[in-house]
Amino acid sequence: MKATLSELSAPSFGFLAGGGETGELIRSYNWTNTPLGPVDQWPQSLQTCMRILLTSPQPMFLWWGSEAIHIYNDACRLLLGDQHPGALGLPASAVWAGLWDQLQPRFKDLLVPGTETSDTPLLQMVQRDGLYYNFSGSPIADEKGHIAGILSIGAVLPHPTPSSFVKTDISSFTKGLLAHFDPVIRQAKLTLVISIEPIIDEVYIDREMWEKILLTLLANALKYTLNGAIAVRLAQQQGQVQLSVADTGIGMSPLLLAEIRQSLLRQEDCNNGLALVNELVARHAGELQISSSPGEGSTFYVTIPAGKEHLPADKLSNGNSPVIYKQYKDFLSAMESNIRISKERLRQDTGAEAYRQLIECLPAAIYTCDKYGRVLMYNEAAVALWGREPRAGVDMWCGSWKIYEPDGITPIALDSCPMAEAIKGAVPVRGKIIVVERPDGSRRLIQPYPDPLFDADGILTGAVNMLVDITDQKFAEEYVSKLAAIVENSDDAIISKNLDGVITSWNPGAEKLFGFTAEEMIGETITRIIPPDKLNEEPKIIEQLKAGQRVDHFQTKRLTKDGKLLDISLTISPVKDMQGKVVGASKIARDISQQRQLFSALKESEAKYMQLAYKLEVLVEQRTRELQDANFYLEKSNRELEQFAYVTSHDLQEPLRKIHTFAGMLYNVNKDILSDTSRMYIDKVMFSAKRMSQLINELLDYSRLVHVKDPFVETDLNEILKNVLIDFEVAISQHDVQVDTAELPRLFVSPLQMNQLFHNLLGNALKFLSPNRKPQIKIYAEPLSADELATLPDLDQEKAYVVIIVKDNGIGFDQMYADKIFQIFQRLNERTAFEGTGIGLALCSKIAINHKGYIYANGVPDKGAEFKVVLPAMP
Repeated sequence: MKATLSELSAPSFGFLAGGGETGELIRSYNWTNTPLGPVDQWPQSLQTCMRILLTSPQPMFLWWGSEAIHIYNDACRLLLGDQHPGALGLPASAVWAGLWDQLQPRFKDLLVPGTETSDTPLLQMVQRDGLYYNFSGSPIADEKGHIAGILSIGAVLPHPTPSSFVKTDISSFTKGLLAHFDPVIRQAKLTLVISIEPIIDEVYIDREMWEKILLTLLANALKYTLNGAIAVRLAQQQGQVQLSVADTGIGMSPLLLAEIRQSLLRQEDCNNGLALVNELVARHAGELQISSSPGEGSTFYVTIPAGKEHLPADKLSNGNSPVIYKQYKDFLSAMESNIRISKERLRQDTGAEAYRQLIECLPAAIYTCDKYGRVLMYNEAAVALWGREPRAGVDMWCGSWKIYEPDGITPIALDSCPMAEAIKGAVPVRGKIIVVERPDGSRRLIQPYPDPLFDADGILTGAVNMLVDITDQKFAEEYVSKLAAIVENSDDAIISKNLDGVITSWNPGAEKLFGFTAEEMIGETITRIIPPDKLNEEPKIIEQLKAGQRVDHFQTKRLTKDGKLLDISLTISPVKDMQGKVVGASKIARDISQQRQLFSALKESEAKYMQLAYKLEVLVEQRTRELQDANFYLEKSNRELEQFAYVTSHDLQEPLRKIHTFAGMLYNVNKDILSDTSRMYIDKVMFSAKRMSQLINELLDYSRLVHVKDPFVETDLNEILKNVLIDFEVAISQHDVQVDTAELPRLFVSPLQMNQLFHNLLGNALKFLSPNRKPQIKIYAEPLSADELATLPDLDQEKAYVVIIVKDNGIGFDQMYADKIFQIFQRLNERTAFEGTGIGLALCSKIAINHKGYIYANGVPDKGAEFKVVLPAMP
């Protein structure tokens, strides 16, 4: 087939002639099995594109049909690299699978009738020599005028690399370059305004880069300026050099300007080489900024640092080389040949752009559709109303997320919306109200005004729709209705009058309060209800209202129909017209006669209360002095008690030591002649003396905790527990006790008291071991839950607490004795069975209280006991 097609290609299919290696591949390709079909059935438009593609030295590719079948020429072959030759004849979605999510919307946009080639490249590819090619897509129509394919021609965009940054008189360099550019500006019938200030600091630039920056910005200004001027300014600003290029062209909408700025951030070529300018400026460690207003023009600011510290040292030059402009000649010749074409196209686009700018500048939400219902143009007000930005040429009928009937429940299909009715029926649609729901769930009540658009021959071309947000209007109507109902049903008298004092409204509350009907009072002056001695108030009130000031809670008297005087509180507000001029007043009158009576009674009660308060203050002062005296004697008594406890313990310990010592000596001297009974008696004496000494020591410890003065410091409880375990090491080993500990917290506590706490709790657990099982003691901590805290009302419910738990599997105790065990000298077991003084747990309770905490226990007989110490967590 390859040989046959090759033989036929020249005579039978001349449009496939040439093209080098890729042309041969195209002629030998079996197109019958593709959506394009046999070559002899290709339409004339496709044949013409193939002829252009195969004879062009520029890299080109063609996407044909709805599946975008990919065909390219020999110049494009090197750019495809490993994708050649497999990319030929495949859908573009398969060739560019990794980029198709980005390419597909652009491809669909270009298939929309009336779409022109965009400045934004459809695709960008790079050659091995460092050259970048931008492929801009152009829509190709078939014989019936339908868009059948996209032809893309590659334009080379050199990827610059800095040669060197040369010390340059940037003012002279820039001025010289502008002198060459001035004829082009005059040829375009524009004015070039130059303001070049001397730059004092040293400036290093890559001259070729600076030349390209300036020429590109000037070309951009020339392209979009129909008349007026292009202004170039160079100045120094605090160690920075700033170049600005301003024009009086068509400008950019805020939406387009935002898109260009985002494209520059993404380093995409967004508009006539601005990405290249942005990159070149960045190589000078500078910044490109843009400002623009629709219809007023644009200004581009290039700011670079002076000096050389920001540049690579190996790329710096002292500037001995002569100034040579390398790019302006080619640039000028290209510009001169394109000036007329650019200006003509700009004039053609001015009308459409003006229409677009008009839509964008209108405060009302406006959008247009073509005759097929595709959304074409829309302004920012429409985007704000919809809460989303539609895809131009893709979204149909409307940019709304969802649409409902006025009930807010019944959905409306987009192809049944008012805009669809206007286009399908070719008639304006009025009187419709819809509910628009945004993506965030918020809703607005909308009244649409869609109107069909026709060309000069009366053929429908599309429609324009204005969306009026009546949400606030409806709210205002409902508010006024509710306000009228409030006025009608209010118990207060609500009256309106003009500045002459003539009454214009009189509600039922006023009828009830003053006894006059609305018919009797409307049209009368307000002085009818003002007592003669109060008539001077009205002029003062009117003057205050004319100044736009409100009168609040003005207390006075007014007359009823039967001549009764009422105590009245007035609140009067100015009423203004549409221009803000005060034209009248709204008055709310409230009967405060009963309040005045109550106020008089209150004043009398207040006097009595003040007398009582004085007597109470004297009594409180007397009680305070008595309490201070009592505290003084109590503190004195406590100090004496502490001294007594210390002296007593010292005096009692001395005879006990002598009893213990002499009993021991008696035993050692006479142990061989003592009978068993005598030995037993001596043992009991020594044991009792030892126990009495322990009791005195623990009692002294307990008494000292009444007025604890130990400093509270941040303490690691793990270190405290470690030392206590060492103290009990022998007992733990003798009874083969398994002690399991977990990480304990750091708390603000008294280290000495914490040592006593752990010593007593661990000693208690070791004392009451069960002979029926292997002894086990667990010591760990956990945060106090909110539910547990609620059961301890003595604690501060706003604080956080930690629970230290000591749990054993010993003999346990009956839970009915849970409170008794913390009382001093209370024991649940016989003294002969278990040692102890009955003070240890009472001491633990005192320590918990000293730390503003709590201790409690849970026990089960012959199962074990669990002691929980609740302490405040770290602040």
